[in-house]
Amino acid sequence: MKREAWKSIAVLTSICLVVAVLLAAVNHVTAPIIEDSAATGAQASLYAVLPNAAGFEEETPGGEVPETITGIFRDTGGSGYAVTLSTSSSYSATPMTFTIGIGTDGKIIGVEMTGYAESKDFGDYPATYVGQDSALSGVDLYAGVTYSSTAFRSAVEDAFSVLIELGGIAQGNKTEEQIIEEYKPLLLPGALNRAGTPKLEEYAVSGDGIQQALRAANDVGYLYVLEDGGETFVAAVSSTGGAVCMDLEGKDVTAEQEALIKRVQELSDTDSIHEKNKTAAARALTEGAVLTPVSVSGQFGTVSSIYSVSDAGAAAYAMVCTPYGYRNPMKLVFVLNGNGETVGFRSADELIQESDYYTNYSLDESVYAAGLIGVTAGTASEDLTLISGATMTGDGVWTALQDVFAAYEALGAQ
Repeated sequence: MKREAWKSIAVLTSICLVVAVLLAAVNHVTAPIIEDSAATGAQASLYAVLPNAAGFEEETPGGEVPETITGIFRDTGGSGYAVTLSTSSSYSATPMTFTIGIGTDGKIIGVEMTGYAESKDFGDYPATYVGQDSALSGVDLYAGVTYSSTAFRSAVEDAFSVLIELGGIAQGNKTEEQIIEEYKPLLLPGALNRAGTPKLEEYAVSGDGIQQALRAANDVGYLYVLEDGGETFVAAVSSTGGAVCMDLEGKDVTAEQEALIKRVQELSDTDSIHEKNKTAAARALTEGAVLTPVSVSGQFGTVSSIYSVSDAGAAAYAMVCTPYGYRNPMKLVFVLNGNGETVGFRSADELIQESDYYTNYSLDESVYAAGLIGVTAGTASEDLTLISGATMTGDGVWTALQDVFAAYEALGAQ
């Protein structure tokens, strides 16, 4: 009986050994095939955007690489580069992934979407980039998906900037109109909506050399395109008194263009903004408080009015901020004491304005406001402004809070 049991064990052991040997042999044969197949699948988007590539080698730039870039691959045949990208708009946290192929002439050869989970279709928007160089002079944002197309364009710009830095491609030449458009968000960042686009309206003024006059839709200031002495300048005037001017070479010429600065300041109707904001500011203060508009240089954020406060309380300044929520500007009032600590916060309207869009949020405004009292620049935290289910509104409050403390610091430095 024992002899039969040992025979069975020996047979089973032999079978296991044979199977193990066969599996090892099969793995030896199929592993390279599987590996090649996986590599081909991973590189499918690279060949889609550079169809004539001989093969790819991954590049590792020496400097800092934008977070949007997940891979840079050089065609070993010399036709160009394929860059894999991942980005998210402020509309959705779901990453948008795509691959872009750029030839050595600096022009886009192909674009391949590899992941896009938004409910609104991009249509043929990615295809409009084909043939463009880093200037992107023929590409606009896509109506209906402004947030996503803004994020897409920014990622493409990141790809170009890294490849230009690598020395792999040449930089495209931008038109004067493009340069001017790029200056607008830089000079007046407080006018940006949540998609990162400056919301500006035509402003009716007259005068020699004024090519364009614009007013921020959220009352944070004015922008001008002017010609003077045969040169073109872009100037911004914040509603809180700041002014800046740049030429089209990218040089800050504010100090050199005193007459031009004075001119655009006189054209800007900041008094009407302060008068409009005063009512909202007064409601956040004790009755009888006297508010006097204060100017501060160098501030171009979402603070649209600053008032010094004269009353019997602890308030020293009341600042009205008009950042963007999901679609429209909010009007927020922060009251600070002489130590730069918040002693009051109030929204001029309901904090959540787009309630038809925000359907899953819960917010007790009085509790939320109380959480913003007693805050200083050193203790300010984005966690204080978060609103579950209404991320863009919370982001707007956080932007405003940071701008308030920056303005307070600038006041002390004057």
